[in-house]
Amino acid sequence: MNSSNLVGVFGGSFDPPHLGHAEVAASFWENFPNAKELLIIPNHTSPWKQNKKTSPELILDLVQAQFQNFPNTKVWDWEIKRETPSYTEETILELLKVTPGAKLSLLIGEDNYSEFHKWKNWENILDKVHSLLVFRRFSESTPQNQNLQKFKDKIVFLQNRIVEAASINLREELPKRILENRKPIALSDKVWDIILKNRSYSFED
Repeated sequence: MNSSNLVGVFGGSFDPPHLGHAEVAASFWENFPNAKELLIIPNHTSPWKQNKKTSPELILDLVQAQFQNFPNTKVWDWEIKRETPSYTEETILELLKVTPGAKLSLLIGEDNYSEFHKWKNWENILDKVHSLLVFRRFSESTPQNQNLQKFKDKIVFLQNRIVEAASINLREELPKRILENRKPIALSDKVWDIILKNRSYSFED
């Protein structure tokens, strides 16, 4: 795939960001070393999930710490500052406005790929993006989605290293870990230090 003017679009809750997220970014750059940039886009509220308890400011700090060592990788705060549910179509349309001429490559996990045809205006999303990059979260093989068959030429399956981590599980685990000062293996030192400093994700939250 020609990566000229390619912009990766990697969204999610990132509450908190973990090493599994970092492996996705690493895989993107391994596959597209000449891409223009990778945008990390934390959402404020996912249509599929409950409202966050973690403040937008803290999530932005954590995400910046997690991805700061990757080249040409930026945190875009448009979604998290909107304070409304984040629909991918709206984000893509906004990105096309602010990055004219860019070829947008949307990164999603294999679980979201299986359900992609249930997303709001999913066909319009695939019409607008240059490619759909599917990364592995927990399975060695990527499930197929026959509903996306007509877009198969736009779909690329990444072979990123799988890190057994999920933000929802980390949020449940962190209060006890903080009390015991035991860093979860899925968190980077930088992210862990910020969590401890801010006393976020503790029992007091």
